[in-house]
Amino acid sequence: MKQKTKVIIGIILIIIVIVIIGFRSYTGNAVKTDTIKIGSIGILTGDAGGSSWGIAAKNGIDMAVLDINANGGINGKMLEVIHEDDAGDAKKTISAFQKLTDVDNVNIIIGTTWSSTGIPLVKLADEKKVLMISPSLGKPEFNEGSKYLFNTWPHDVTLSSQLADYVFNKGHKKVALISANELWVKDQTNAFKKRFTELGGSVEVLVEPNPTDRELSSDALKIKNNKDITAIVSTTDGVLVGSLVAKRAHELGVNLPIYSVTIDSDAIKSSDSAYEGMEFLTSLTPSSEFKTRYEAKYGTMNIGADSAYDAVMLIAKAMKETKSSDTTVLADNISKIKEWNGMSGKLVSDGKRGFTKDFVVMKVVDGKAVALN
Repeated sequence: MKQKTKVIIGIILIIIVIVIIGFRSYTGNAVKTDTIKIGSIGILTGDAGGSSWGIAAKNGIDMAVLDINANGGINGKMLEVIHEDDAGDAKKTISAFQKLTDVDNVNIIIGTTWSSTGIPLVKLADEKKVLMISPSLGKPEFNEGSKYLFNTWPHDVTLSSQLADYVFNKGHKKVALISANELWVKDQTNAFKKRFTELGGSVEVLVEPNPTDRELSSDALKIKNNKDITAIVSTTDGVLVGSLVAKRAHELGVNLPIYSVTIDSDAIKSSDSAYEGMEFLTSLTPSSEFKTRYEAKYGTMNIGADSAYDAVMLIAKAMKETKSSDTTVLADNISKIKEWNGMSGKLVSDGKRGFTKDFVVMKVVDGKAVALN
């Protein structure tokens, strides 16, 4: 009897296991062994700016995943992505990274959105051999900090230096500069000042509010009270405080030409028409095909969309060529790429896991950015 009981119990247990596996497969809760998982960390919420970039990157990633899977996946496996929101908070970024790597077993991540959230991950990514590609972070300390880290967005200081040439060649020798107390903004500010001074220009007024400041009247007054300046320059891409200073100055009757590095639709809206007529340099250079597809699905495209799409495609290319998902193998493959003609334009490697590309000049007309060249 005892032996028969054991056999019966064993059969029952086998049946239960089969039922559970079948149920979990049916409901989609089972672990998918036929997929490749990647993660993303970006600013998807928050009111200090950046969420439009993070959301754009998320959308670009999703488009790439859909395109890859529609064409058979990678090496016979489908690609899936787990998105994490860090709200622009470095502590949340680290938590998201640990969740992806320790809980979800992800070792390939697209992100982060900003330098202030990406730089704290350099050591962690290197130690865990996590391959990361940022679609919008523009500091060399990120991609040059580990063999596993890459940028598909050019370094910010390059564009800021080029902005100095652009403003000076427009005939402006004395300007007011709107900056912000933020890591990459300070870099951009210093790059502009250095180049503008070399050319013979001078920054007569410099304001650097905190990104979360909203009482900006004193900053605006500094601009209004200086009678020597002939233009306003902003280096606050991604930080809404720049558009708010311009708005306050505009309300005080300041009506000077205004120039900037990359701005997005949120900044234009926040300026409340103060940015009307602004000319700015940007590395957002999507192909017409990608822009059309993106805007048909999501609406106005912001920074991060096309470069996030290319980041996923670079990883997929490396996986297909190497037949591997080992991050060391993939990082070595990607680091050997000299040029990449992607949806974000022609990317040229700087030899240090960063990519650069040509910029375009845009102008705000009727509340929208349109190309000048």
